[in-house]
Amino acid sequence: MRYKSEVRSQESGFEMQDARYKMQDISIFLLLTSCFLFLAFVRDSYAYDSLSPRILPIRGEIKHSDNYKAIVNIIDSPSVEGEVIFLKDIADISGEDADFVNRLKNVAIGYSPLPGELQAITDEQLKLSIKKDRIPVENIKLNSPQRINVSRKYFEFTPQQLRRAIEDFVENRKDITKGRIVVDNVNYSGKIILPSPDFGYEINAGSSLNSSGRKFFNIIFKADGKFLKGLNIAADLKVVLPVAVAVSHIKKGEPVSETSIQIEEREISRDLSQIVTDPRDIIGKQAKVDIAKGEVITINSAETMTLVNQGDVVNIVAESNMLRVAVKGVVRDKGGKGELVKVLNVSSNKVIHAKIIDSNTVRVEF
Repeated sequence: MRYKSEVRSQESGFEMQDARYKMQDISIFLLLTSCFLFLAFVRDSYAYDSLSPRILPIRGEIKHSDNYKAIVNIIDSPSVEGEVIFLKDIADISGEDADFVNRLKNVAIGYSPLPGELQAITDEQLKLSIKKDRIPVENIKLNSPQRINVSRKYFEFTPQQLRRAIEDFVENRKDITKGRIVVDNVNYSGKIILPSPDFGYEINAGSSLNSSGRKFFNIIFKADGKFLKGLNIAADLKVVLPVAVAVSHIKKGEPVSETSIQIEEREISRDLSQIVTDPRDIIGKQAKVDIAKGEVITINSAETMTLVNQGDVVNIVAESNMLRVAVKGVVRDKGGKGELVKVLNVSSNKVIHAKIIDSNTVRVEF
């Protein structure tokens, strides 16, 4: 009897322990079910703000209905202009509630891509952006592909436009009054992409533009006073001028006449101030050095022809409207036509300054 009582007592203990285990299983099941329902509610009640790291509450449960307040049709391959993408930039939005439609239009989706590049936006990003602005998505019919490629409008400043810009700058900045400057070999690799065709630019040169050679330019693009892009450009300049050229060989000391020179266009790489562009500046002078046929004549390659030398006897003429006086004199300096030289007046034994008229005559102005 004692043995049977112990067995029944042991079986009763097992039953109570089994009941406790079942109660624990039921409690765990109820707890998990509650957590699942809570998470499902939270998922539909909160949206993540993609532009700022915070959670925004969405009031009310999202329900789907055929009574939409607005219809949003995403444009195929949309292209934007500004730095921020708004829903109105990539979609056609319609609806009877004007205020609701305007709110949708001004929903910021994100930042625009760089000019000429693409940015992918998913339909989920669109929904999150709408929720972020506290707009109920259940009131919107969104017709959108899963992925949208948004491009940014741009303007390309072509190589031809770049060359023309430098040519205009050089033309306006050149100091030469005759001839022309040819721009060649404008060196810039790649495309010049700007966000808008409404821009201006400034050009600066690193050196003088009045000689041939490699020159460097800095171009700054601006829009509404704001800096857009800066470029450093290299280009070759060729200064082409009408210059005096020897038709035949002119020996040192020989006079330069109209038949011994002609005007030709030549590229000039030397100092322009030394170049003869007007025949009147050289005709009547004598060659200071030998000048080869076809050589460009410079100011230093010819000098005024000597008409009188030191010791030459000349007539000193002094005249006015009423009087003319002529006396003999002795030249103290050599000189050419039109130059002033010292002359000794043999009558008064005084040295005066007189202008050379020809090889026999000098004139005193009074």
